[in-house]
Amino acid sequence: MEPDVVRRIADEVHAELVAEFGRDKEEPWAVERLARVMTRLNAARKDCPPLSAFVLRIPSFTAFTTPGPYVYIGRPLLERLRSDDATAYVLAHEIAHHDCGHLDVFAGWMNHLPRGVAGSIAASAFWHLEHRLLGPERELEADRYAVELCLDAGFDGALCLQVFDVLEHGALDRGDLDAVYGPENLLDPTDPNAGSTLYALQRWLSTRARRYVPIRERRDLAWEWLRARLPERRQGSSNA
Repeated sequence: MEPDVVRRIADEVHAELVAEFGRDKEEPWAVERLARVMTRLNAARKDCPPLSAFVLRIPSFTAFTTPGPYVYIGRPLLERLRSDDATAYVLAHEIAHHDCGHLDVFAGWMNHLPRGVAGSIAASAFWHLEHRLLGPERELEADRYAVELCLDAGFDGALCLQVFDVLEHGALDRGDLDAVYGPENLLDPTDPNAGSTLYALQRWLSTRARRYVPIRERRDLAWEWLRARLPERRQGSSNA
């Protein structure tokens, strides 16, 4: 798809989303926080085109992005993020979908949207479809990229990863135990079939259905990536 076509559709989507759900201009704290965090993240992205973040009054406890220069976060999620650092992780995860080339999956789909209705159709679909189209492997790659980008931008890694506590509490509030722990039938370590090919297949099917690995697993992996970077950062400081 031609870049000008992508930008045209992205602008239509953005206009629809802001017109319908972007009613936070009267609340400076939200606008200022997103601008402050995105400025630092964009500065650490090494020649990548800058992106802008917007808060939307949507009911979903989520963040998402589009193939244009826009990143969105739902108001319910933003309200629970207590620091710029945790906010940075959420935004960095969405930035990763741009910088890692994940949004190419939308190119063919967007190319068939007719002019003038692309915004209304795509705006209603994007926050529901983005993560379903990307899949668990790309989501984990975005998690890892978010850890790296947040550290490069000077955010506190431990505070960044508090976002997983927020996501976990949100899922538990909804009664969605599988989102946190994975399918119940795969959690019993005493099951004689644990680790079998059948279990591996069940887990594969579960992650494909949800498009994410469980929140606990994502958090553990993010901590591994963070700890791997911390000695490097300390070594760099000692050599400065």
